Amino acid sequence: MRKLRGGELAMTFQEPMTSLNPIFRVGTQIGESLRLHRGMDRKAARREARRLMERVGIPDPEKRLDVFLRQFSGGMKQRVMIAMALAC
Repeated sequence: MRKLRGGELAMTFQEPMTSLNPIFRVGTQIGESLRLHRGMDRKAARREARRLMERVGIPDPEKRLDVFLRQFSGGMKQRVMIAMALAC
């Protein structure tokens, strides 16, 4: 299933907090998908996460990579989930 998820199939849930972990920073969570499914190193995954955050309309993505989910509105959390779905 891991080969299918991320590479061929992605799902964005209505409630992002059921899939996101409030303990990890936003950039770490997006980067994890990139490292697992696309084999990127941390530096490349961070660059791509920044690009994806910009693509989904998150303002100031460079700064927002290092914040926790509690600092995002509900709509911004959904955008993070969309960025994760687009990542692979």
